[in-house]
Amino acid sequence: MTAPPLVLQWGRERYMLKYDDEDLRDTTLGQFKEVCREVTGVPSNGMKLIFSGATMKDDASPLAYYSIYPGATIKLIGRKEGAEKGVPATKEEREENALIHKIDDIANEATDILSSRMQAYLADAQLYMDQFLSGAMDGLDGDALSEIKATERKKLNDAYMFINETLMQALLKIDGIQCTPDAEKARQRRRQAVRLLQSWMDQMDRKRESVKQAEVTISQ
Repeated sequence: MTAPPLVLQWGRERYMLKYDDEDLRDTTLGQFKEVCREVTGVPSNGMKLIFSGATMKDDASPLAYYSIYPGATIKLIGRKEGAEKGVPATKEEREENALIHKIDDIANEATDILSSRMQAYLADAQLYMDQFLSGAMDGLDGDALSEIKATERKKLNDAYMFINETLMQALLKIDGIQCTPDAEKARQRRRQAVRLLQSWMDQMDRKRESVKQAEVTISQ
């Protein structure tokens, strides 16, 4: 099962970073700060990273030391290198920033709603295949087994439909945001959001297809 990405939250912006359990054991806080610097532009020596309300301070310790897990949200506090307070943005910059915030709000809302639900679906789907389609529960009464299996199958289908519908709605909202040709940052952010949501949809579809194929195999 693919590990959910770490969420790096910097103000209103969020970045999805791929780290599995092994990465979290091997990557030090100092190395992670360099990754944060690359994606945000905030100097590594001027940033503060917070997880579960506590500031992470020891750059030599691995991320796993701080009990960080795949799918966790890490908050970053700091200013982008060269950023100055009080410098007014142009009208075009303000409009583009508004588009970026709108895109981020849609993606963040979908992340908040679906992150745990997706992981639960993927785990439940695998458990369904391991228990009901592998023969592990063949010793149970036939009628009782069929009833339990039908209940679990409906639970999986309902979860899939909710997640898929939520992803589709988020994609439609993002697709409806019009970015001018010169708003390249907003256009890039829109592409990133679409790729993220589409990758989640693809992951869900692959797991659902695995369940279907397993059911076909067991029925033959």
